[in-house]
Amino acid sequence: MTAFRAFVAKEFRETRKTWRLWVVPGVLVFLGLTSPVLAAVTPALLRATAGQSPGVVIEVPTPVARDAYVQFLGDLMQIVLLVVIITTGAAVAAERRAGTDVLMLTKPLTRDAFILAKTVSGVMLLAVATAIGAAVCVVGTVLLFDASHVAAFAASVGLWLALATMFTALMVLLSAATLRQGSAAGAGVTVWVALFAMTAFPLLRDHSPAGLMAAGDELLMGRDVALAWPLGTTLAIAALCVAGAVAVFRRKEL
Repeated sequence: MTAFRAFVAKEFRETRKTWRLWVVPGVLVFLGLTSPVLAAVTPALLRATAGQSPGVVIEVPTPVARDAYVQFLGDLMQIVLLVVIITTGAAVAAERRAGTDVLMLTKPLTRDAFILAKTVSGVMLLAVATAIGAAVCVVGTVLLFDASHVAAFAASVGLWLALATMFTALMVLLSAATLRQGSAAGAGVTVWVALFAMTAFPLLRDHSPAGLMAAGDELLMGRDVALAWPLGTTLAIAALCVAGAVAVFRRKEL
């Protein structure tokens, strides 16, 4: 356990001192800052654009707090998940290419602990960064609009974090299975696209992680959402991916 904690601490030190700090955390904070602003100014920009074209009339509803939160959640699903997929694709593969995994595993660190530490550190970083980004978004939204929908927004962000945790575990598995970050990232993007496609089919959506992709907007609209199946399958797949990564890495030659 001491070696496990030391390796997790090493991961966080690397994140703090390298480009990793400016990728997922940086993107989340940026989106938290810009989402309320975009929600507030987009209608004015559309009206200004229409004013330059005689005869063109664009009816744009007055922006509300919900629009800022919907903007942030959409960016989480589209931008941040892709960033997670691409960056986490190197979680194990980069260590193996550099040969640092051999150094780590000659210490009192087991292969299982190596994989678990990679997963735990990735999820912890994502959770902290998401909380900060969401908090920034809430502050900006309250200042520009009002304090409505905060609870629904927090619940929606929590559901997204469950989905992002699944993708983190999936990418650790794919990274453990290949030495190439590009191959792992490509497979992860394929899964991401497949889940988006599944949202168009109610039976698949309501019984798979695809259901979490639309659940946030539904919660913000005040609608009832069945979450048992989507959330349960998401967490189950995450656990299976971690177990699979452990099994795959045990069989890899260092």
